[in-house]
Amino acid sequence: MKQKKSFNPLLITTIIFFITTIIASVLVFVVSSNSKKHSKPASAQEVTISDEEIAQYKSEEREDILSDMKLRLVNGEASLSIFKSYFPDNIVYINNKNEYVFAEILPELAKNSYKDENFKEDDNGIITYSDNGKVISHMGIDASKFQGSIDFKKLKDQGVEFAILRCGFRSYGSGTLNKDSSFETFAKDAAKNDIKIGTYFFSSAITTTEALEEAEYVLDIIKPYNITYPVVLDFEEIAGDTYRQENLSEEELTDIIITFCDRIEKAGYTPMIYSNLKGFIGRLDLTRLEKYEKWFAYYSGTPYFPYEFSIWQYTESAKLDGVSGNTIDLNISFKDYN
Repeated sequence: MKQKKSFNPLLITTIIFFITTIIASVLVFVVSSNSKKHSKPASAQEVTISDEEIAQYKSEEREDILSDMKLRLVNGEASLSIFKSYFPDNIVYINNKNEYVFAEILPELAKNSYKDENFKEDDNGIITYSDNGKVISHMGIDASKFQGSIDFKKLKDQGVEFAILRCGFRSYGSGTLNKDSSFETFAKDAAKNDIKIGTYFFSSAITTTEALEEAEYVLDIIKPYNITYPVVLDFEEIAGDTYRQENLSEEELTDIIITFCDRIEKAGYTPMIYSNLKGFIGRLDLTRLEKYEKWFAYYSGTPYFPYEFSIWQYTESAKLDGVSGNTIDLNISFKDYN
C-alpha cells in the first residue's frame, strides 16, 4: 500500500539488552523446568535437587543459548528474528518506541494451519503455497495510481489471478475523502483480461460516523463493477508524521473497523481488514474482529502471524512486466473468491 511511509522496525538493540533478556528468560525456564522434572510423581519416590545442581543447570543452559545467539548474530541474523525463535509462545514485534513487545498468543482466537515448508519462492521472487504437492494459492497484485499505467494482459500472462485496487482514501491530515484516479481504468482493464477484482480504501476515520461515511463512499464508487474479491479497510500508521488516527484507543479503532465492515457486509460484499503485525497485534482488539477476514502484510519468505488470515502481502517491491511504475505489491490468497 503506497499511503504508508517506510519505517524499518528491525533495529538491532544493544547486545547488553539482548543478552540480559535472553538470560532472564532462560533462568525462569530452567527453574520451572527443573521444578517439574523433580517434582514428586504419583506413587514414586520423591527426588530432590541441590542448590548447586540448579546453579549448574542454569549455567549450562545460559552458555548454550549465548553460544547459539552469538553464532547467529555473527552470521548476520537480525536480533528480532532470534527473539522470535526463542519465544514461540509469543508474538514478538517492535513498537513505536523501538522496544520489543512480547504479546501473548490468545488461545480463544482461531489459528491458521499454514506450514512454513509449503511456501515456495521461485527465481523471480513469486511465492506459492502448496498442499500435498499441489499449488493451492492464488497470485494477485494490489495497485493504486502510484503504479502508473498497468498492462493487465501482461499481468494475466504472468499468472496474476486477482487485483485489489484502491478505490479511494481519506487524507490522513485533512480528513478529506478522495477517489483514486486509477481505479476506473484499472477495474475495467482487469475485468477485460479475466482478472478478478477486489478493492481497498485507505481509512483515516476517527469516529464511527466517519467510518460509515467511508463505507458509503466506497459502495458508491464500486457499484458499477463486478467486485468478487473482498472490499478492504486499510488502516496503517504513518511513520515520521502526525496523522488523524494516532491517538485513538484500541477500543475506538476497533469500533471504527467494525462499523465499516458491517456496512460493507450488509451491502453484499466480503469485508476484510488490512494491516501489518504491529497494527493487528498492537492496535486492535482481535477478539472483537474474529468474524472478519484478514489481509496480512509481512515482507518475508514465510508469514509470521498465528491467527487466521486469507490473503498475505509478501512484498512491496516486485517487478512485473507491464507495470510502468518501479514496483508493485504481490500477494497470495489462500482461497478463491467468486
